[in-house]
Amino acid sequence: MKKISALILALSATILVSCGGKGDNPTPANDNAASWKLGDYSYVKGGSSQSSQTNDGKTITAIAISTSGDGGNYGAFSGSAVTITFYSNLGEGTYTLGTTEAMVSNPASKIINIDCTIGTAVNTGAVLYDSVSGGTAEVTKDSNGKFHVTVTTPVTLTKKVSTGGGIPAAKDSYQFTLKNGN
Repeated sequence: MKKISALILALSATILVSCGGKGDNPTPANDNAASWKLGDYSYVKGGSSQSSQTNDGKTITAIAISTSGDGGNYGAFSGSAVTITFYSNLGEGTYTLGTTEAMVSNPASKIINIDCTIGTAVNTGAVLYDSVSGGTAEVTKDSNGKFHVTVTTPVTLTKKVSTGGGIPAAKDSYQFTLKNGN
């Protein structure tokens, strides 16, 4: 299990680094662009990356989506990134939200982990929110083999890690939705 957890962390770190930062050009807005909402804050995809790793017949897919530029111009809440991990060898369909540990411990179950970080466009601190359990996400695969994740019914994400002092006004949990995360 440690090997798989390390693999997930490595995939997530690689994807987040490759998503870029403030200097990237945003993706042109369209109806198929990924967007998400954490509490009262709405964010739109500026860049993303998706990769998969197969080990012992199980394929873990990680998707990282980030804003670009001012990330919504929300002061300390400006900028956001969403990281999604799941066993994609289980195919399309409805996945239950859960922790990374729950996903890794149950590789034959459709469990998906979703993290959302806020404050990525500023240098005053950031907060990572994590899916615990409860709620569902729909996973689809397009004709190019790319996965898309949607969370229509709001789910609760809880504060997991604060960096750089965090965001003092950030709540312990927020409602989260995601449209076409890819």
